[in-house]
Amino acid sequence: MKMTGAMETSFKLALKKPPPLRTAEDLHTIYCHLYHMDVLSHLREHQLRSMCTSARYERHEAHHILFYPDSIATSWYILLSGSVFVKEHMYLARCCFGKQLEGRRGCECITLEPSEMIVVDNGSEGDDGFLQRDGSQRRSRRRFRRVNPRGERELITDGQEPTGYNTLPADLNKMHLTDHAHQQVMHMPPSQSGCSIASDSGSSSLSDIYQCWPDEYMRKNSLKTQKSEATESELGDVDLSGLPEAAVDSEEEEEEDEDLERASDTLLGRDLVRECLEKDPADRNDDDIEQLLEFMHQLPAFANMTMSVRRDLCSVMVFEVVEQAGTVVLHDKQELDLWYVILNGAVEISHPEARVETLCMGNSFGISPSLDKQHMHGEVRTKGDDCQFVCVAQEDYWRILNHVEKNTHKVEEEGEIVMVKEHRELDRSGTRKGHIVIKGTPERLIMHLVEEPSVVDPTYIEDFLLTYRTFLSNPMEVGKKLLEWFHVDSLRDTVTRIVLLWVNNHFNDFEGDPAMTHFLEDFEKHLETAKMKGHLRLLNIACAAKAKWRQITLQKASRESPLYFSVQGGSERGFGIFVESVEVGSKAAEAGLKRGDQIMEINGQNFENISFSKAVDILRNNTHLSLTAKTNIFVFKELLSRIVHEKKNGGLHIPKIQEKKGNRFSIADLPGDMEFPSDHKSTRKMKANTVSGGRNKIRKMLEKTRFSILPPKPFRGLFGDGGVGQSQDDSIVGTKQCRHSVAIMPIPGNLSSSSPDLLHPATSVLDFSNPAALGLYYIPDQVIRVFKADQQSCYIIISKDTTAKDVVAHAVNEFGLLPAPETYSLCEVSVSPEEVIKQRRLPDQLSKLADRIQLNGRYYLKNNMETETLCSDEDAQDLLRESQISLLQLSTMEVAAQLSMRDFELFRNIESTEYVDDLFKLDSSVGSGNLKQFEEVINQETFWVATEILKEPNALKRMKTIKHFIKIALHCRECKNFNSMFAIISGLNLAPVARLRSSWEKLPSKYEKLFGDLQDVFDPSRNMAKYRNVLSSQSMQPPIIPLFPVVKKDLTFLHEGNDSSVDGLVNFEKLRMIAKEIRHVVRLTSANMDPALMFRQRSVVVPSQRLSSCGGFKGTVHPTIDFSL
Repeated sequence: MKMTGAMETSFKLALKKPPPLRTAEDLHTIYCHLYHMDVLSHLREHQLRSMCTSARYERHEAHHILFYPDSIATSWYILLSGSVFVKEHMYLARCCFGKQLEGRRGCECITLEPSEMIVVDNGSEGDDGFLQRDGSQRRSRRRFRRVNPRGERELITDGQEPTGYNTLPADLNKMHLTDHAHQQVMHMPPSQSGCSIASDSGSSSLSDIYQCWPDEYMRKNSLKTQKSEATESELGDVDLSGLPEAAVDSEEEEEEDEDLERASDTLLGRDLVRECLEKDPADRNDDDIEQLLEFMHQLPAFANMTMSVRRDLCSVMVFEVVEQAGTVVLHDKQELDLWYVILNGAVEISHPEARVETLCMGNSFGISPSLDKQHMHGEVRTKGDDCQFVCVAQEDYWRILNHVEKNTHKVEEEGEIVMVKEHRELDRSGTRKGHIVIKGTPERLIMHLVEEPSVVDPTYIEDFLLTYRTFLSNPMEVGKKLLEWFHVDSLRDTVTRIVLLWVNNHFNDFEGDPAMTHFLEDFEKHLETAKMKGHLRLLNIACAAKAKWRQITLQKASRESPLYFSVQGGSERGFGIFVESVEVGSKAAEAGLKRGDQIMEINGQNFENISFSKAVDILRNNTHLSLTAKTNIFVFKELLSRIVHEKKNGGLHIPKIQEKKGNRFSIADLPGDMEFPSDHKSTRKMKANTVSGGRNKIRKMLEKTRFSILPPKPFRGLFGDGGVGQSQDDSIVGTKQCRHSVAIMPIPGNLSSSSPDLLHPATSVLDFSNPAALGLYYIPDQVIRVFKADQQSCYIIISKDTTAKDVVAHAVNEFGLLPAPETYSLCEVSVSPEEVIKQRRLPDQLSKLADRIQLNGRYYLKNNMETETLCSDEDAQDLLRESQISLLQLSTMEVAAQLSMRDFELFRNIESTEYVDDLFKLDSSVGSGNLKQFEEVINQETFWVATEILKEPNALKRMKTIKHFIKIALHCRECKNFNSMFAIISGLNLAPVARLRSSWEKLPSKYEKLFGDLQDVFDPSRNMAKYRNVLSSQSMQPPIIPLFPVVKKDLTFLHEGNDSSVDGLVNFEKLRMIAKEIRHVVRLTSANMDPALMFRQRSVVVPSQRLSSCGGFKGTVHPTIDFSL
């Protein structure tokens, strides 16, 4: 919604007031504006009202840095105007960004133009108690019906509690539902999969969600319970002498068990949906209705209903519970007065003609929308215990469904209906109402892009840009209209915003499509002609940042063979290496290389800051070329402009800043002096000849696109002064104890003298003694260990962009060697399982060193002038032995953290368009490769769990492995990785694992209970209500890895349960619901997954885990988890 005039002024004035001085009128003004923002639509009324008391207004000029990578996350932002850049994302007005519960940011945020924003303090947002309703509000009047075995209905209110009804525990945050008696579990035939008939209070099988749990699992649970009770009661004073000793838990395991008990306290939260259902309909507020809407829109009974109809039904429905199976709900010939929807369980309808029909969760029965008298034909009987329904009275059902026509507005052209809109009120106060598009022709939907946006439909443009591919065969149908409308003065700003949103949200629509690339070039020319330099700059930034890296492989018959493409650029011009031209029909063109591509790497060597002559030599002297490239057409044009300028001036343009050692990301146009704030909120001047911190992608992008400059950020050293120390725990690198030291690899560029520790790495030592202090400093990315031939070693902390040449220079300095670094090289030595030693010299420009090294390999510093044995046979045997690590040797917290970071990287790489392409089975140039890859993760991890257990011949070790996986699953819950958590539980319940009776019998009882609690999170009853409650709790903030089968099930239902075309018009209401669901899924990746924050509730961290939390150490530190069978 656009704020104009008095509304905007009053809103800003209210926000600018100190929170204690705000009046009730100020709070109401702020609330009304926040309520209209789509980015806050997922928040409840009480949350918004609480936000109004603390939110504040800020305005910043262009190039202002809101936060740095090492700054603490204390607030988040809602952009009112302008734009900002955070890592690889550009945020425009009416977006929120920077939401992170705690910890360090991990990236910079810079304003790209003068920007206004709302700042919201985190406060205690991570606590469930924050932004929650008062207790008096939660305890509204209960009003629902219970049906006893005789079919008699009893109204349950606050003053009346039926016998045997299980009340909710007082401490809802520490609810373990496995403590309740298990109810009868009914199994539906395969044709009715997805319909739960399990008790709401008991644990039930997961076959309704993902394949089928083994029958042995249920038998095993009951058997284990009986045996454990018998064992405890029958042993008595039995003589145990002479029996073999069993392994006992070590002190470290006991400490970890204590952590597990604390971590398992909050596995399940409140059942919010049931609380809302049990309320008297008159007491339900907007929050309650929104909660019910989220739950009900997944049910088939509500398919093809508009959102306003669903909202009205949720406001009047009454909850009804039938306790026992076989209860008659409706008798034959009984007069009907209710419409029923099944929430849990199933019913059987016996028709007079001896036909039996079974309805399960989500189906409906009862009256039709009419006021005529209606009677039941047949008998309705429950098939399982604890069947749950929602009921709507006949008069309400008829009124709501027949009120739709009165609220619709039909747009006609030449006598034909081209669009249908519906009037909606999104709250009871009437402040949020207007018309919303529910269906229309493709042409009319395109035209609606530039019409005045509706208060009740603020995301129409975003929804359209995501879903247009379902009803338009060519995106240029939209592109041509946008270019046409750009010439209309009144529409120019709107068109520009649409294109910016399109590029920023779905750049994959442009990559690989020549027509769309040409569209962008034309649009750029239009912006230049209209002198809209600010918008042109935003477009350039978005294109440069959103382009994806592509892998291209080329083969040459010989070194003299032509390349079939030419390149330009080089560090001497201040640019990277760009493809100038590609021969049409050549192998390079067929492989996907195109004009304007920037070459990032070739054969592992970094090309981001390489000279032109060296780049050409590498291209010519290799017959196998493995290229990593990205589209960067706009920077390429700037390069061409520079070349033309050089030709006119008769010489090469020399950048103000020349390439220096360690400075791989220089900037040509950096001003000599820059002002920036210090850590003490004061300002000082600093000679800015480089950008400190080249590892950050946003900074690298801005340097390469040369649009704006980030001032250098002073940061404190990670290492204190001290001599060379020895590691306290060599197990972290899997090597024997030997002399070594730790050196930090300085951030590329000249460092300030205010960081002397970083300038003298030989006198630095990594201090693990104070985890709190460690958290106060800048944390580098990775660590590698470098050996000499005499097996001395040092640790060098680097970034992903550090090259082998840089490592050699610092290793020579660290070891105190006299010869120049140029006489040394970095070698990789590995030992195969057959004890064959392999040695290879690494190219000087090779980067990502920590990612390349394997457990059976080491990096060695080799003197090129001498012939020496780097790794003797004895050392090779030690290396091979140390590389053979079993699962039980790995920390469960570390395995969970690594699983989560791996899975999260796959999850957030999924483009939002991939969900649509996969759902509608569309063929696109991008495809849904990332989606398919993440979809396979759950199968890989499930069978990995089973394989690790089954390959162990010893029953005791099998039990320990089972116990290990239960711990990992709980830690995955702490990491908010529900996908891996479910995969592990699935693996433990596979038939080959579940029938290992002797192994399960040895499992301690507390782990049995913990395993049951973990399974209860995924109880499929009432559409996975328990899992959804956990996921929607206020403490559950991104990053989150959801259970992917549930995500796919929800999207599939929205697609299959609603028609794509209604009366010959595109059903945009369906597309809007799908887009909203996808936005919700993508929002789960809005924050980075930081291993240092995964287990933040623990006050004590062991050294090995402390090292692993320092920025995601890889390479020689973490063993690789192999999911292959």
